[in-house]
Amino acid sequence: MKNRGFTLMELAVGVALAALLIWMVANGVHQAKKNAAVAKTQAQISGLVTAISMYEMDTEYYPGENNKTLIEALMADSEVPRWNGPYIKMKKNALNENGEYLDAWGNAFIYTNPGINNMSSYDLYSKGPDGKGDGSGEDDIKNWREGSGEESDI
Repeated sequence: MKNRGFTLMELAVGVALAALLIWMVANGVHQAKKNAAVAKTQAQISGLVTAISMYEMDTEYYPGENNKTLIEALMADSEVPRWNGPYIKMKKNALNENGEYLDAWGNAFIYTNPGINNMSSYDLYSKGPDGKGDGSGEDDIKNWREGSGEESDI
């Protein structure tokens, strides 16, 4: 009986299949991480929207004008009449050195009061994975529906 090894072509096909399998697994892991970051950021926005609503119901106006003043208004003891907070609690590592709340990619959320897209309230959004944009980008995560001027269901 003749000893038979693998041909160069068989080895090349085997290596190509292994590489394809590794690429598919790596791509799936990357997509899962991206989806998890998007879900986390949506949950963060949802929590902020709830806290802002509770603040507004108590004080009859929306807190702060930017990310830092928003977080201070929601967390810190305040002399504001009818303030019933804190409205939200977060770990120190959720804030950057300026006291701004960070999304899943480590970028500060954008909060503007009064809002440009929510004419009667405020805008709150993350610039998404690319860290760029003004809330109108395809990967931006925001608290309003496009073209409606209304808050979203996040």
